Amino acid sequence: MKIFIGCSANNEIPSIYKKECEEYLTYLLKENDLLFGACNDGIMGIAYNIALSNKRKITGISPDFYKDNLQRIQCDKVIITKTVAERTDALIKESDILIFLPGGIGTLYELLTCIESKRGSEFDKPIIIYNCNNYYDKFFEFIDIMQKEGFATKEVLSNFHVSDSLNDTISYIKRRKK
Repeated sequence: MKIFIGCSANNEIPSIYKKECEEYLTYLLKENDLLFGACNDGIMGIAYNIALSNKRKITGISPDFYKDNLQRIQCDKVIITKTVAERTDALIKESDILIFLPGGIGTLYELLTCIESKRGSEFDKPIIIYNCNNYYDKFFEFIDIMQKEGFATKEVLSNFHVSDSLNDTISYIKRRKK
């Protein structure tokens, strides 16, 4: 299975995120291939190094603007797009499942684009948000405000699964395979 991992490419994040995400990714990338934003920094670098050490296939997808990052890594497949929007389209197309870990603006952009694309019936692949260390709590509070104020319906929640543990993620993936 090809798993897209959306996450931070910044090394200057609290170590708790690195530690918990490393534990989470160590299991997920033991038997699955990695699809990612093609950078060897931050949590993204952790995912890359785990996949590499497990001899998993690695697909790096990068917009032209960030293609210099590809010089520092080895990928089995490289996809270079003109724009970030095209990269997001490619990661949806190439992956079997999309998992979002803590990240910045790029991660949030990809997450929201994936949720909206799935809501619009453009695909039906699982989207999992790993709420490591309660990172996404404010995001979920904002979605709740959108719903309470009438800007979003409760159905939007059916487009993704929130996980706070590896066991929950594995259970969700197994249920989706049936």
